[in-house]
Amino acid sequence: MIVSTRGAICTGAVIARDLVLTAAHCVAPKSDYAVAVKGGAPRVIQVARIVLHPKFDPRQFETRVPSPDMAIVKLAEPLPANYRAAKLVSDPALPKRGTLFTLAGFGFEKDGDERSLGTLRSISLPSVGTTGGIMVRVSSGNGGTQGACTGDSGGPAYLNGELVGIIGWTSIPTGKNCGFTTGVTLVGIQLDWIRAVIQSLSPLR
Repeated sequence: MIVSTRGAICTGAVIARDLVLTAAHCVAPKSDYAVAVKGGAPRVIQVARIVLHPKFDPRQFETRVPSPDMAIVKLAEPLPANYRAAKLVSDPALPKRGTLFTLAGFGFEKDGDERSLGTLRSISLPSVGTTGGIMVRVSSGNGGTQGACTGDSGGPAYLNGELVGIIGWTSIPTGKNCGFTTGVTLVGIQLDWIRAVIQSLSPLR
């Protein structure tokens, strides 16, 4: 779970003992960021550096033109030994419709319900299409309300045990609860950039 002095909460995926992959829009605003460590005495590890994807456009939600909504944060110290790096998917191909992804995040169970924030939850949802050649859309379909919520941005999407994407957005119609369609930025298409940043920032694999 990624926290900030501006009061926002996001989620991330461990890709090295001192690196976390998340959504760029989560860590682009000026703020101090940290990662909340679960297990044992609760504490936070400060974020020492943030690397935004060079093609990320912070105006993408206004222009409705998707960009690689990814960032890698380097921590001031390594995560505890019980945190393990996710296995990155190596296939850059766009997934077929109906492919089942497992999403995870620390966001709200019900939008605005502070009591539900900060608990790790997961859900499996099928692909219902792609966007801009860099993102997959997942949904329970039929007007269902299962999907990501506020605070889940930056969270991982897994396929066959591999980290295949990062949660970028969710559509919440006015007056409705969380869920509906969730957008996931695909890791395989951005793998060269991710590996290059890991190589430059972290001696801890």
